[in-house]
Amino acid sequence: MSAVPDLPEVSLCIPAWRSEPFIARALDCALAQTYPHTRILVSVDQCEDATAAICHAYARADSRIEVFVQAERQGWARNINFLLDKVRTEFYFLYFHDDLIEPGYIEQLLEALRRRPDAVSAHCDMGHFGASDHLSHGVDYPESAVHRMAWFLVAPNRGSPMRSLTRSRVLEAGLRLPTDAVDGLWASEPYLMGLLASGPALRVPETLYLRWDKRSGGLTDGWQRLSLDQQVAGYRANISSLLSIIDSVSGSDAERQALRLCLYVHYLPRIRLLEGQYGSASAMPAGEVHPVFAVKPLPRELEVLGSQAHEWALQRYAGLESEV
Repeated sequence: MSAVPDLPEVSLCIPAWRSEPFIARALDCALAQTYPHTRILVSVDQCEDATAAICHAYARADSRIEVFVQAERQGWARNINFLLDKVRTEFYFLYFHDDLIEPGYIEQLLEALRRRPDAVSAHCDMGHFGASDHLSHGVDYPESAVHRMAWFLVAPNRGSPMRSLTRSRVLEAGLRLPTDAVDGLWASEPYLMGLLASGPALRVPETLYLRWDKRSGGLTDGWQRLSLDQQVAGYRANISSLLSIIDSVSGSDAERQALRLCLYVHYLPRIRLLEGQYGSASAMPAGEVHPVFAVKPLPRELEVLGSQAHEWALQRYAGLESEV
């Protein structure tokens, strides 16, 4: 690819917080990319360790790195949005501070996107290290926006689109993480629904991204310390964000109703699992999880989701009904 004269720039967006033990490793991976036209943006959320000092030292040694240090705590969602506001290149991706990327990550994903001008994003297979050692296979999301959103909500495997190389035109259209859920609880889900609604997502069948799974002190570890009420409130906020995306993209009442059922079968099992973990005496009525579920959605006209998502949605619905 280095012989091609019109290669676009790519922004690597690294949100960092309390990452003194591993931020150097992440920056080394970013600098080791075989694709030459990169801009590395690091936003260090307010913290007391040496994360900012390490990042500044790297920036002094390599002009591709630009470091921003937040004077006040932003939280992960606002910190990411800060970086997305700074993107000025044709492509970008989110690179989390405790993960690893292979040297060919950008080059291979960008090649896939250049072959498919209609595609908005491309992600790879993702390895895991730390608490587990396994491989998450990526997924092609090639069909209509409704089919892509349904697949994301009900598929047993939805790939790793959060680790996608993405066309920045989605940012110009307003794509950001919502910030109304406590501690940014699963704010990635509305972001990803908006991304998938924007256009096809491609899979590159190579393991180019490695995730540190269940790191002690990591983001998801912190969410587990939230109360049941806080977590339900976070889910409720995300459901509202997802409904807005569904309503803006769906072209018919049948599509809206089918996707609302996908929301129902995606979130109700999560709530029931939480209730079991917290020892709740009774199950929360679905309408208290979110008002849109006050009238239980029924599995009508699910064929608009495509045959595979239709089957998965029905299976999840049947599983919920069997618990009643």
